[in-house]
Amino acid sequence: MKIRTTHVALAALAFAAAAPVHAQFYAGASAGRSDVSIDRSKLADAFLDLGFTGASTTSSDTDTAYRAYAGYLFLPYLGVEAAYVDLGSFRFRSDVEPTGSLTGRPSIKGGELSLVGRVPIGERFAVYGRAGVFSARTTTRYTAAGSVELIDGAERQRKKTNKPAYALGASYDFTHSVGVRAEFARYTKLGDDLTGGQTDANLVSIGLTYTF
Repeated sequence: MKIRTTHVALAALAFAAAAPVHAQFYAGASAGRSDVSIDRSKLADAFLDLGFTGASTTSSDTDTAYRAYAGYLFLPYLGVEAAYVDLGSFRFRSDVEPTGSLTGRPSIKGGELSLVGRVPIGERFAVYGRAGVFSARTTTRYTAAGSVELIDGAERQRKKTNKPAYALGASYDFTHSVGVRAEFARYTKLGDDLTGGQTDANLVSIGLTYTF
């Protein structure tokens, strides 16, 4: 009985000593370039449908983006991650005939929750994928000129969405605590017609991670 008890105690100590190797908290921040898919043709056609004799739309659909994240790895290959994502601000402008214009400035930000699948390659390098939900708020501010007039209350439009988010990335650990990672993420079906049209967004980023 004493021998069995000793074996159980030693096994428990061994498990406790090994657990931190697999179960890890981490946090970090990244920055990069985002781009969105603004449908310029659809925006111009909307003015033609309203009776304007001519319309064309231009856009600026890239910006600097940021992501702050924290996660927990249950195992070397499985974990969860939560993040705050600011995809940046963008711009589109529709010029119409009779002479006038409508300018929209959408911005997209929100919270993200993902399941992380990770494949270690050696002691320092790993590749990973994420899949989850992006709870986004798209806010578009409008200004009008000439023959285009905004109705009262239309100067700012907001849309909240909960849509799929995906990412692929790679990480490298300089030390047990400090590492770097590069990532490509995709966010789908953000916003709606009132915010300038439903759009997809891509984010290419690089960031630093600290493991506790």
